[in-house]
Amino acid sequence: MRPTLLHLTITSLLATPVFAQANTTDTPTLPAIAVSGQLDSTPELNELLSRQGNSESGAVLRNFSGVDGQRLGGHGLDMIIRGQGQSAVNVLIDGGKIEGGCPNRMDPPTAYTELSSFDRIEIVKGVKSLQYGVGGTGGTVILHRDRPEFAPGQSIMGEAYIGTASNGLRENYGAEVTAGNDQVYIRLQGSYKDAENYRDGNGDEVRSSYRTTQGHIDLGWNPTANQHIKLSHEIANTADALFQGAGMDSPKSDGTMTRLSYEADELAGLVNGIEISVYRSEVDHVMNNFSLRPNSGTRNEVPSEVTTQGGKLRLTSNLGQTSVDYGVLLQTIEKQATLFNRSPGMQLNNSQFLMWPNTITEQNSLFVEANTALSNTQNLIYGVRVDRVRANARDANKAPDNNAPVPAPSNITREPVNLYNAAYTDYSGKSRINETNWNGLLRYEQSLNSNLAWFGGLSLTTRTADETERFMARADWTGNPDLNPERHAQVDLGISHTSAALNWSASVYYDRVTDYILRDQARNQDSANARPVMVNGVPNNTGINNIYVNIDAEIYGAEFDLSYLVNSRWLVGGHLAFTEGRNLTDGRNLSSMAPLNGQVFAEYAIDQGYAGLRANFATQQSQVNTLLNERETPAWSTLDFYAGYQINQTFSLQAGVDNLFDKAYFNHINRNDPTTGDTLDKINEPGRSVWAKLNARF
Repeated sequence: MRPTLLHLTITSLLATPVFAQANTTDTPTLPAIAVSGQLDSTPELNELLSRQGNSESGAVLRNFSGVDGQRLGGHGLDMIIRGQGQSAVNVLIDGGKIEGGCPNRMDPPTAYTELSSFDRIEIVKGVKSLQYGVGGTGGTVILHRDRPEFAPGQSIMGEAYIGTASNGLRENYGAEVTAGNDQVYIRLQGSYKDAENYRDGNGDEVRSSYRTTQGHIDLGWNPTANQHIKLSHEIANTADALFQGAGMDSPKSDGTMTRLSYEADELAGLVNGIEISVYRSEVDHVMNNFSLRPNSGTRNEVPSEVTTQGGKLRLTSNLGQTSVDYGVLLQTIEKQATLFNRSPGMQLNNSQFLMWPNTITEQNSLFVEANTALSNTQNLIYGVRVDRVRANARDANKAPDNNAPVPAPSNITREPVNLYNAAYTDYSGKSRINETNWNGLLRYEQSLNSNLAWFGGLSLTTRTADETERFMARADWTGNPDLNPERHAQVDLGISHTSAALNWSASVYYDRVTDYILRDQARNQDSANARPVMVNGVPNNTGINNIYVNIDAEIYGAEFDLSYLVNSRWLVGGHLAFTEGRNLTDGRNLSSMAPLNGQVFAEYAIDQGYAGLRANFATQQSQVNTLLNERETPAWSTLDFYAGYQINQTFSLQAGVDNLFDKAYFNHINRNDPTTGDTLDKINEPGRSVWAKLNARF
């Protein structure tokens, strides 16, 4: 039996489910989403969930310039910012982090979020602070939940919504309630989504269905007006997720996160502000090739467990015209994933490969960052952070149950260290790594007048190899424990204009990367550290194809955003983004780089509602990595229609049509992954979808 809205709401109140959103406006829009990749004065933008039918987190976030999402199925689009993804994109969920359980990234961090449960969403493109934690060289997504504000005499507020779509998202509903006062509060929310396989513009079915249940509870206390203590717990469970671009599906992907935070500001003495937070998240993920698809061959299954925990201590001192933030950042990630053969007649626990061989990565940091007001119109931001990294594959010398040589007739047995040694000519034999990485930031911001401002930034940051890049241990896909950390030297320049009617911003960036971590095919590494699959045209019998090597690279691009209020009725705008990446070691293009792309919209407002058209487009991408069998992508464009109407003070209705003309197309960075050597077409985006959503606020 599918849960009803009433059942879901009652369950939310009794069993710590679901999720949060605070919005006290009467207009039929959700909270504005700030894209603050550049200046603090960058205006907030109304790219809102109420203006598109697909509310999947990655699908929504890729509507912003410089941000894209790699589609593997219908759920868990993997974010890429300025041509970088995975651990190069930090995702902070109300101050905490969660790591996915799939080595193939079926479940990136955003797969465990529900965007409508947050009050503010900030997208930082590039590096504008060293306080967001390790990684994040491409950018950071910060999902905020604010303390609720109660009107005089108010003690309870809430919202419920229900939505549906004709192509993909069949059911989408949830409820939220916040009760309390200015000193204490409790917030409970719950949501449920049921998505079926969508059809592309050709009418072909794409394996993409899933079901999600998400939940969230906040307990807050304000001892004084300038102090806030919050304890929160969150669940995000996905069931029966199908993936067109993978050889497996995911019958189960469950995540939980618990956070405790304390904030105080306007304190007397040397320390004027304090932020203390701790968090712990756990993911239990299962993927296989038999429970959700026909399979008459080998039945493979990979259960995985991931624990992420950490904390932050930040102190603030105001020294004349300078505000100084300093403190520590702590993060520990533990991952374990094992490939089992579940074929009939096999023992239940017949392990084949220790894909994540019981890994642990600790990254603990000290930071100091200052903001000096040089004048009323000029700010200088500068800082340094040092990261101490310890990584260990604790089962690197352990054999799986099946330790037969791979591939026969070689003598390479399946202990992870043996696979590393087979893949890399100069493997050191280490499975325990220690690094000390330094990071620095210098950023100048100036207001030229009341409307115009510009900035220039220089950052030197590092990204250590993640657990897959360093320790993956499978016959055809092997990590490299000897990888050096990426070292990024980034230059960022931007200018923005803000006024009552016209807002625009433009930015350019260049990132020179030493020891860029490249996932490649071993046959391309004749002069590198990896053992080539072919030696003088003869197979070398390692069987290892996908490997990781360090190269030098450059990534550069530009972004432009515009919104113009023509009059009291008409709003027009759009954005453009361009990214290009080059492998400087051997002259190839970097793969999965989006071509010039963007959106243009026009919106008409009436007293109780609005209606708009949005054109989405991308140019042809011919700058591809042919040695990875990466395919060129033709140009495409689609048109969306959306509208909203405030029925009364309580109810509002939003509706629209995405991909109005049922265009068949695919995004360039969509999977199938070119590193697998798969020559199949990439996954098509959804065709036409008619959607509607009804909101009620009280």
